[in-house]
Amino acid sequence: MARTKAFDKTAVLQRAMKTFGRTGYEGTTLPDLLQELGIARQSLYDTYGTKRDLFIMAVKHYMDGKTEDMAELLEQPGSAIGQLEYIFDVMIQALVDPELAQQCFIISSAVEQAPQDAELREYLQSNTEQIEQGLYQLLQRAADEGELSAAFDLQELAHFLAHERMGLIFSAKAGANEQQLRSITKIALSVLRSHRA
Repeated sequence: MARTKAFDKTAVLQRAMKTFGRTGYEGTTLPDLLQELGIARQSLYDTYGTKRDLFIMAVKHYMDGKTEDMAELLEQPGSAIGQLEYIFDVMIQALVDPELAQQCFIISSAVEQAPQDAELREYLQSNTEQIEQGLYQLLQRAADEGELSAAFDLQELAHFLAHERMGLIFSAKAGANEQQLRSITKIALSVLRSHRA
């Protein structure tokens, strides 16, 4: 009878997100990773494969979760503009939280690795398209409900907001504080108010 592994795979991925987010892919050594995750080398290899495999799994775990959050939000009633503002507010709250920010920063590490990793690059492109599509659906709903002028190119606006969302992560990693992040977001979202119906 096979022995059951004595660790929670989801918990390991969450710790991996934090570790890679804190020190980056290149800065994370295998011994440090094993110590942080609290698992044996063979367990890592048997369950996740190489360091690179674990990194990609951790990136996907984090970003797929955000895509699912977006999908759930799309099902909620209420002001579409309010929901867009909520998306950015939740993100800022995460970025100023010491624990959650470390997980968020895995995205910047993934972007750094994407040029030399085709699988990761394709995944990031696909995920970004999903996020943009979710933002577009909210913008379309805002236009349909009279909150936003339909004369504006909603696809371009969705692309802009997805870019600003990603930019907040890099700003926070570079040291921006909550006030600065909220100032950036206020200006970015002002385009919605300037194009109200």
